[in-house]
Amino acid sequence: MVRKAVILAAGLSTRTYPLTVKKPKPLLKLANEPNLSHLIRGLKGAGIEHVILIVGFERQQIEQKFGNSFEGVRIDYALQEQALGTGHAVLQAENFVKGEPFMVLNGDDLLLPDALKEGAKTVPSLIVAWHHQPQRFGVVEVANGYVHRIFEKPKEAPPKALVSTGAWTLPAEVMDWLKRLTPAEDGEIRLPDIMSNLVQIGLKAVVTEDGWMPVTYPWDVLLATKHLLNLWGTNRIDNLLPPQVLGEVHPTAELVGDVRVEAGAKIGAGAKVVGPAIIGKGSFVGEGCDIVRTVVGENCNIKQGAHIEDSVLLDNVQVGEDTEIEWSVLGDNVVVGSEVKVYSKVPTGITVRSVVKGQLVDTGMERFGCIIGDGARIGDRCIFYPGVKVWVGKVVMPRSEVIEDVR
Repeated sequence: MVRKAVILAAGLSTRTYPLTVKKPKPLLKLANEPNLSHLIRGLKGAGIEHVILIVGFERQQIEQKFGNSFEGVRIDYALQEQALGTGHAVLQAENFVKGEPFMVLNGDDLLLPDALKEGAKTVPSLIVAWHHQPQRFGVVEVANGYVHRIFEKPKEAPPKALVSTGAWTLPAEVMDWLKRLTPAEDGEIRLPDIMSNLVQIGLKAVVTEDGWMPVTYPWDVLLATKHLLNLWGTNRIDNLLPPQVLGEVHPTAELVGDVRVEAGAKIGAGAKVVGPAIIGKGSFVGEGCDIVRTVVGENCNIKQGAHIEDSVLLDNVQVGEDTEIEWSVLGDNVVVGSEVKVYSKVPTGITVRSVVKGQLVDTGMERFGCIIGDGARIGDRCIFYPGVKVWVGKVVMPRSEVIEDVR
């Protein structure tokens, strides 16, 4: 039985900028819970009693959030001072693993409890999944239920090839194998480089249909949150708090479908909330607002007549009167003025593109609005075009037309 898990949470996540400029990616909230919380709860359900978090960038934020235990799971921390690869990260946990088999997973990605439970059953194993863009990942060659090879980010791959989720269940000997590895030319020690050892003893492929959602780009916060909400109420994610009204809902307000209104939240007169939706603790939805398939974080203030659809608002967000936001993510402490309009749709049949690290990336989404980084301030009557991002703390002057990233 596997009792320990190592979660890699040290990296500087530049591809999810501006959401992770000042925040470790594993702390990004999905359905109002940090992704690490989802992972640790899922591991607990798989029988894991002890989690070792490999930390680095902004480590204090993770340590303050999780402390020495989380919902009965023991938490320890190991520091990876330099980004020298996944294998190097795992080696930092050697003193805590102490000769036992263990799971390894990326703190960045969402893995559902059922996938983690299946992965924990067999040593060694690798959780694999189909993905529509397999060239972004390690493509896995599977025969008779066992992994034989991994092709790292091949330029060409079948449209729905199996890829590695980066979630392994490994024997104790792995630490010795990693120590014997010669680092790659860039100095990194990578976990997949011990593949030959694992193949020799039989590396089981644990296939998950939809139990894995990679959070590679900022818009993946939208997709992962939607995936959770679409499964809300099923036994696959029974650790997500159920639809429930704990706050105040005005008698003339309307809740449609699965909606959770947290304690201290208020829904104003004539407002309409269409589920699946979550209104976080202490948040206020003003008179006549429409909140549709959206997660609102804690202590947000959405003023009269605002329309927010298919979006994620993190904590302490303010949205002005009659503002319209679609398919967007707003970071902590963002202030949006009145009568702002965010467009999310480009001509029919074309998917939205967005710039990541200087390159135009196809989001694969026919609808995608904007990403606004923590603390940014958006003036009244601004217009946002699909795929744009506003960096942390930036100010967009009133009546601006935002057609490219504001940095």
